[in-house]
Amino acid sequence: MSPKPVEGERGETGGAPAHERWFTLACYATAQLALLGWWLAFHPGLMSPDSVTYVAHVTTGPWVAGQSVAYDALLGFSLRVTGDLSPVTLLQTVAMAAALTHLAGAIRSLGVRGRPLLVAVGCAALSPPLGAFTVAMWKDVPFTVCAVLAAGTAVRLATRPGARGGARSRGRGAARAVVWDEDRVGGAAGTVVWDEDRVGGAAGTVVRDADGKRGGAGRGDGRWGWDPRFAALGAELLGLGLFRNNGFLVASIAAALLVALLSGRPGARRWVAALAAGAVAAPLLLLGIGYPAMGIAPPSRSFAYQTVFGDLAVAYERRPRLFDREQRALLAGIAPLDVWRRGATCQTMAGVFFDPGFGHARAEERISDVLELWRGLLVRAPGMMLGTRICRAALAWQVGSTSGEPGGELYRFSLRDPRLPEGWQGTPAASVMRQRPISDGLLAAGVFALDASTVRQLEWLLWRAPFWCYLAYATAALVWWRTGSRAALAGAAVVAGQQIGVILTNTAPDFRFMVTPIFVGVLFVPLLLREVRPSRPVDERDL
Repeated sequence: MSPKPVEGERGETGGAPAHERWFTLACYATAQLALLGWWLAFHPGLMSPDSVTYVAHVTTGPWVAGQSVAYDALLGFSLRVTGDLSPVTLLQTVAMAAALTHLAGAIRSLGVRGRPLLVAVGCAALSPPLGAFTVAMWKDVPFTVCAVLAAGTAVRLATRPGARGGARSRGRGAARAVVWDEDRVGGAAGTVVWDEDRVGGAAGTVVRDADGKRGGAGRGDGRWGWDPRFAALGAELLGLGLFRNNGFLVASIAAALLVALLSGRPGARRWVAALAAGAVAAPLLLLGIGYPAMGIAPPSRSFAYQTVFGDLAVAYERRPRLFDREQRALLAGIAPLDVWRRGATCQTMAGVFFDPGFGHARAEERISDVLELWRGLLVRAPGMMLGTRICRAALAWQVGSTSGEPGGELYRFSLRDPRLPEGWQGTPAASVMRQRPISDGLLAAGVFALDASTVRQLEWLLWRAPFWCYLAYATAALVWWRTGSRAALAGAAVVAGQQIGVILTNTAPDFRFMVTPIFVGVLFVPLLLREVRPSRPVDERDL
């Protein structure tokens, strides 16, 4: 006779219990309704000069792979099929609502009560910075959707199968729960038992069969055990690289951390490593081979290495003696030396790279020499070069505002219609690239909320990610200490991937570059409010 289902298990009929389905529906409805309000207010979506560039790629051309070919294609498809761009931003609200629901469900699997999670989802969707971001016409929105989804999937993969937050009284004591019954392992008297201390990993399982023998079992365990969530994680990591050209760095860092956290599941580690390698390699192959074969021009090398010019400007202004006569001539051949000094702020590279006196054509011609100079400075003055990168990455590391520093003003949103290129007047693209709010009342409320949220004293909480990064890490560590589960740490790995990656890639203090940690941090808050509910412990005699 089969034993009764263990508490927290799915029923014998398969599928989630009714209360879980209602929780999922409530989360999605809450997020979608809130985000729909932002869409109705800012229809067809908030736009910036980057939005104009995306549309130009797929209309007037030339199509250059300098932003996100995937996002360009979405906008072009929408424009051709519907004659408008608003379906893309509407789809963004649908995708973000689904991503938040996915992450909330993953956190709930740790034993968190549903009501605080539902409140957290509502707060995230109603937050002026996060809600308005979701309806902005930026490639960073689908990138963030993929990152939030990846955080949820990582939590699921690192969650003990069937557990609802393991029993653990203090420190790193034993955390055990019966998770699968005999029918799932196919033995007449087999029972799968969670016991991380006995198998030494966060996702270990122990099986005792009718003869009292023990052996590994469980979905996703074993040498090459397959779990469909591996495919989901691979697709989400791939999305990071497709929707942001440097997203492969975030994917690779997050995957490396996740592999380390899955130390008790060698099969899972192999699958995650293999799929992450493919997700990282695919965008690079597309940039180098695939896009050119489609007639899409690769980005200029000077554009791809624009942060290098910012590093050189700071180095020349602070320590000019590091540059010999030939190297100064190299800089002067690209832009007057006064331009390099004027643009020398560690907060952004825009001061030099977008100065009218900067010669982009000359920079492209001499890019190999520029990179050689940069590598030499990295060897001779590593502290200064690293300090410049960390300063430019303050968006990800510094809790307090940098608005008082040169170039440190945080870029948020533009509520005006974007400036269109000459010759666009009267074109279909020009007619749709203007604000057409569906609800004037919601527009007024949205503008008021956004303006109120820009109070400098609240910037650290509403607009900057570092506080939420550190909160996510502290929360994940606390959950691990309480329960022994590394699931929250796995979700925080995605946050860490983006935070670390910013050091290598950040160009300016732009809010949209670090939105994922805010979403994840807000949804992690319920983990702090009370201890997760423990599963029914297994009596020592059962083992």
